[in-house]
Amino acid sequence: MIVRRIVSLLLALLLCAGLVLPAGAETQYPSFQGIVTDLAGVLGEDTVQDLSLLAERMSDASLSLGSFYVVTRHFLGGTDAAVYAKALFEAWDLGWQDVLLLMVIGEEKYALYVGDGVKAALSADTQTSLLATHFRSAFLNRKYDEAVADLAVQTVQTIAKAGGTSVNTAGLFGTAAVSATHQPTAQSLTNAWESMFAFQDFEEDDDWPLDIQYSNYSGFNWRGWLIWGLLIYFVFFRKKKSYNFGHGPRGRR
Repeated sequence: MIVRRIVSLLLALLLCAGLVLPAGAETQYPSFQGIVTDLAGVLGEDTVQDLSLLAERMSDASLSLGSFYVVTRHFLGGTDAAVYAKALFEAWDLGWQDVLLLMVIGEEKYALYVGDGVKAALSADTQTSLLATHFRSAFLNRKYDEAVADLAVQTVQTIAKAGGTSVNTAGLFGTAAVSATHQPTAQSLTNAWESMFAFQDFEEDDDWPLDIQYSNYSGFNWRGWLIWGLLIYFVFFRKKKSYNFGHGPRGRR
């Protein structure tokens, strides 16, 4: 009788262990792989590379900011995304100025967790606003690269702005290093005017012989004055033609 009870108890314990282990295995944390841990395989190589470059710029000596980490998974097995992100942040021992973005692709869930050092800049309301404005739509439309890029840039700049600085994001995530078009400023218009109508200044340069320096000196800007003369001619001196549109012969009345 006692043996049967012991056997029954052992079977019950084994059964319970069998029921618990799968769930426990689902919540195990992945190994740290750096700035990006893309277990779901949804991010492009360019995005991963640019996130690494962004981290390098954030860690610049003049800024000393943390890093923006990204983790993607297919499923969490029922675990709350925010709870999992916090636990993963602690399991990886991330820094007090770091930010962790969790993307659960199969469940269409996501969460941000930030270190204590940036909670003043990224309050709960600020995080909600950033996710709603710069992440949610692209994420739900499965534009994962776009979602991550937009949120990463906006989040990093929000942190930097709170510290009275900014992070150079030019050239990252498909943005141009220099704007292709710009509005002319007053200074640029002034320079253009002077280049058209003014005498060119001449300054001696000790590194070049004087004969070469003078040969490169154009002196009077004849092109600008030619344009100016033609403009005066057409406005003030060119004889204007008169036209008769069927109102009788022309002539003095």
